Amino acid sequence: MRSTISLLLIACSLTALGRPSAAADKATINHRTGLFEPPASDLRKAAERGDRAELSRAATRLGPARLGRLLGDADRKLVLAALEAAPLLDAGVLLLDAMPALLASPEATVRAQAVTSVAAMLAQSDPLRLSEYEVPAETLLASCRALASIAAQDGEQLGTRLAAMQGALEGGSTCVGQLRLDLLLTSHERDIRAAAVWVVPQAADARTLALLSGATRDGESRVAAAAAARLCTWSSSAGGPGPIRPPNIARPLHELVLAEGVLVEDQVDLLPCLAASSDPADRKAMTELGETARGPVREAIKRLRAARAGQTVAESGVIGSTPSQQK
Repeated sequence: MRSTISLLLIACSLTALGRPSAAADKATINHRTGLFEPPASDLRKAAERGDRAELSRAATRLGPARLGRLLGDADRKLVLAALEAAPLLDAGVLLLDAMPALLASPEATVRAQAVTSVAAMLAQSDPLRLSEYEVPAETLLASCRALASIAAQDGEQLGTRLAAMQGALEGGSTCVGQLRLDLLLTSHERDIRAAAVWVVPQAADARTLALLSGATRDGESRVAAAAAARLCTWSSSAGGPGPIRPPNIARPLHELVLAEGVLVEDQVDLLPCLAASSDPADRKAMTELGETARGPVREAIKRLRAARAGQTVAESGVIGSTPSQQK
């Protein structure tokens, strides 16, 4: 178990957030430990060169406490370098305390790098690792809320918003639960709406499922098909009989599965509903896909047809009967 003293040390160092470090560019001797502390400029130079290996080495030499102080430095380039280096430290999760303030920075570049860093930290950390470093639940929740706020801002850069949504996914159910799906699924940005479909948890409540059903009416076929595919997958995995019917899926299945720009994985996920449909247009679409679709879709259709054929034979009583019974 990592000592709570480490957390207290980081917390104390972060009280200086917003103040420049006096000796950022000078090598010093720590008067408390007697250890050599390399200049912070090593970190900045490594980041500017794009040398990740050297950035990691510089961050390790500086340590989490000093890196935490640099996150509040007046030198913007040094802050960006410290943000980039934070996930490279094994104890980088200790710096999550500083992230909500940086995620709310008025500078777009700082916000973007903070989102990337938090997403990387969360991707590397499961609940056990966070527990080992004694990261409080409140600290994780604060970062998750900050990510959700960025994702919901229509005025934020698209790449930053998408990265924030990815970061929320990396943070698990706690983070995903903070996302404003009502705003994301109705965003004016098509890519945000499409990404929002993917972050809807399978164990969604009725209100969220209603939002997802509403997304099947989206004017962008790629978004509507993705929403329908999620609903179809969940219905199939839950053992629901036949295809999902309106108002759950507002647009015809054959229209969605054959629409231009629909992702292959969404086509595959729509197939079980398409195969179970009694609509002749859906069956025609299934036949067309079987003849013209790319490999994954064609293979999925073959598996579905084989499974349905096996089910039909089993239901007829032929399988498992004796030779005399078969006669």
